[in-house]
Amino acid sequence: MASEKKKVDDTTLPLLTPKLPRMKDRRGGSDSLVKLMQRIQTGQPERRAFRDRRATPRVAVQLDIEAEEGGETVVMRSHDLSTFGVGVKSGPTLKKGSRITIRLFLPDEPTTPIELKAEVLGPFGEHGGVRMKFINPPVEAVRRIHRLLT
Repeated sequence: MASEKKKVDDTTLPLLTPKLPRMKDRRGGSDSLVKLMQRIQTGQPERRAFRDRRATPRVAVQLDIEAEEGGETVVMRSHDLSTFGVGVKSGPTLKKGSRITIRLFLPDEPTTPIELKAEVLGPFGEHGGVRMKFINPPVEAVRRIHRLLT
């Protein structure tokens, strides 16, 4: 029995794992951060232009907004709008992280507001107001906002 087992061991091949090609870091290599720090320390400007992180740009537009907060309807005026959020420069400063329902009145159909769930990202500025992001906006609402912004 031992000789049979030895036969099997002699005929099996070792498992060989192929070496995968090493992928280049898409950020420019491992020393790109070192080079950036050297440029900053010597007073050289950044070579790359930093881009806005937003999926869609903000557009300055004033629209009426009704927000349901604590059983009350609060009327606000937008300062800027993007496809996925809105900034309100004045009005109540709601608590960061709170979720509210808003109705956004667009000029294409002023009597038919868009109803959206929104989350407060934080205060707009020193004089009140808030920045909000839309939570899972309906496709038709995104289309209407996009048409307004383009």
